[in-house]
Amino acid sequence: MSGEAVLFIYLGSVGSILILNAVQWSFFRDWVYGLFTLQTLIWFSHSVFNRLSGEDIPLSESQNMAVYVAEYGLSRILYLGLVYGLFNLAQAPLRLTRGLRWAQFGLGLFLVAEVGMMLLEEHWHMSPPGRFMTIIYFGLLMSTSLVGAWIASRRRDAVGGLFVFGSVLLLVNEGNNLFYYTGYPLPLSTDPADVQVHIRMLGASRILQLLCFSLCLVFRQRQLAVAEAVEQTRRAEQLIQQRLETELAVRRLEQEKTDVQLRALQAQVNPHFLFNSLNSLSSLIDEQPQRASQFVDQLSQVYRYLLKANEQSLTTLESELGFIQSYAHLLKTRYGAGLTVAVQIDPVYSSWLLPSLTLQLLVENAVKHNVILVTKPLQIDIFTDEPGYLVLKNNLQRKRTSVLSNGVGLSTILAQYQKLNQPTPEVSDAENTFTVRIPLINPITEPVQPVRP
Repeated sequence: MSGEAVLFIYLGSVGSILILNAVQWSFFRDWVYGLFTLQTLIWFSHSVFNRLSGEDIPLSESQNMAVYVAEYGLSRILYLGLVYGLFNLAQAPLRLTRGLRWAQFGLGLFLVAEVGMMLLEEHWHMSPPGRFMTIIYFGLLMSTSLVGAWIASRRRDAVGGLFVFGSVLLLVNEGNNLFYYTGYPLPLSTDPADVQVHIRMLGASRILQLLCFSLCLVFRQRQLAVAEAVEQTRRAEQLIQQRLETELAVRRLEQEKTDVQLRALQAQVNPHFLFNSLNSLSSLIDEQPQRASQFVDQLSQVYRYLLKANEQSLTTLESELGFIQSYAHLLKTRYGAGLTVAVQIDPVYSSWLLPSLTLQLLVENAVKHNVILVTKPLQIDIFTDEPGYLVLKNNLQRKRTSVLSNGVGLSTILAQYQKLNQPTPEVSDAENTFTVRIPLINPITEPVQPVRP
């Protein structure tokens, strides 16, 4: 293959790598891509200069040598910057990052001095001082390849492996330059055939070296994309977790609000109901001692249940009905024939559950808002229907005077069912009746100890 064909293949390969990384630089706006693109541009320009220097750009041997030295030095300064960015040395120990920066600075000073002496004095590089300085210069270039290979070897992945291989190729290239330009320690053959083989081997190693560094950037970009996707997933999970925690906090606040309302209702039941019950008991003691004794027994059962109702949120229908019977007995003692409470429950639902004091709140609500007279009795019916609902229905005979009410009785029951993720109770206010349907909770999946009156 002729030298022109080899040069065409080399320029095409290096040019393709240059264009590829320039496009990636324009897309990602990553300065690491920019450094490698500039480094590739230097080698591309170096090859073009080799093609033109003999004919179109006549230069002396010393000037030609100065151009080569400048190209190699600038490329190696960019190489150190590539090491710094590719392996994220900003987070490395301070001594390492400072050493790398000082190496770039020192190499730049040595580059200026070497190129300056070659331009000022003809055949400087062949003189003993010039040869010694050139040996030191290319020795520095070789040491940068060793440092880059050492840093890359600490990273156990494809990026580190490819960069080590590319750095070794650089090291070989710089060793060749040391032999070629100084003749130390082993002079290379000047036979034209040997020179052509030598140049082709160097060109192939240069292409392979640039390809290794280009693949390093591709793998690095892939790792960054994966890391970004993982970070986005982590942030999304964190946002979901925060939202769930916020929702949980809101539910806890709602639950606390419901509990506070329930305790407030229970605290309201205790003094008012006790005051009315004591008045009824006072009238029974002298006139009907036996009924007074029964009244005291029922009153003690009611308050025993009220005290235990704070210990758990659910109770069985059987337990709640036992309490409401005692509660109704106290109310009937006070209102006499003006109040009737009828209970008709299917025994199948005796063990089903409902929130504690639900019936007490509903019965109290009916008593509070309706006229209760012997001539206009209040009828309260408590029964179950087939779908598993507990129904409380009373006839409507509203009081003409306004009734002081905080309005949290029914709302507390609704909030409790919402907190338990159960169907919402149904409230219907017809022309002559007021009905509340309470869904009973199947105890199969949530057993509970009943509150005994």
